[in-house]
Amino acid sequence: MPNFNNGIYIKEAIESVLTQRYNNWELVIVDDASTDNSLEIIEPFLTNLKIKLIKNASNKGVAHAAKQAVENSSGEIIGTLDSDDILYEDALLVMVNEYIAEPDYGLIYSNHYIVDKNSVIRSIAKWLDPWSEDTCLQEVFINRLFDKITISMHFRTFKRSAYNKTEGYDTSLLSYEDRDLYYKLEKVTKIKGINKCLYGYRHTDERGAFRNNPKTQYYWFICEYKETKRRLGINLPYADKEKISPFLSNVMYRYLCKRANMKKENLRAKLHSLLSVMGHANLKSNKILAILYFLNSWAYGNVPITFKAIKKIINPELLGK
Repeated sequence: MPNFNNGIYIKEAIESVLTQRYNNWELVIVDDASTDNSLEIIEPFLTNLKIKLIKNASNKGVAHAAKQAVENSSGEIIGTLDSDDILYEDALLVMVNEYIAEPDYGLIYSNHYIVDKNSVIRSIAKWLDPWSEDTCLQEVFINRLFDKITISMHFRTFKRSAYNKTEGYDTSLLSYEDRDLYYKLEKVTKIKGINKCLYGYRHTDERGAFRNNPKTQYYWFICEYKETKRRLGINLPYADKEKISPFLSNVMYRYLCKRANMKKENLRAKLHSLLSVMGHANLKSNKILAILYFLNSWAYGNVPITFKAIKKIINPELLGK
């Protein structure tokens, strides 16, 4: 359980583990330098020897905290519970029984309820349909970009033996670190889903810290970019800046569409959205980037080539009237 400033919800998250019908568990909490009252709330639970707390002196990000939690746990089956969410009482029992029944699987996930700030169930998440063994996860996710399905896979669990065959969590990703891990696990183990709601995903994030992070578009791109390089075995340019260029977007689009079975319009729309968010701040100071952004939008089919469209996308004040 990675935690950062979730004092308002973490008590309920921990209690949802304590009420599990399956009792052979340990809970590793990594507090990522919280500045709220999280530690005060966690401390009383530490009398239970099955609960361990690791305190970071500085904030290192959710991927780093998740990696620490895995490295400081001892079980073969590992599950992730966000500190503002909850498990339902059968969650661990169902998962353990699935791994016993299906020993070849190293990543098993469930469906989830979407709950409000008071943990009242508001809806059931749309289910990510099972896929055949020859289906690529990246293709599934990109084809379903706008379906609002349970691509985050709650409740997500995996075997340590499978995890150890990968590079583990990518600590450079401040979001989409879970999807990056799925992509890696897909290459070393079998995956299955259970269409049972074992998890309560809190849709209302009052802090707005992660789920409204303006940089999530960037981390989505980096996650998919790295997987494109791994899966297709190609030497793409290294992307280490938060200012994604039209060139890099077009390169990834070209390779994915050329060597993958996915809906091009979904990828086009997502990359266009990415550039509008990541490139917007730089258009004011970079005339060439502004022109490239327009040409990129035209290439994706998002705008026609007309003087009106040019004026709309490239502010005349930026380029000179």
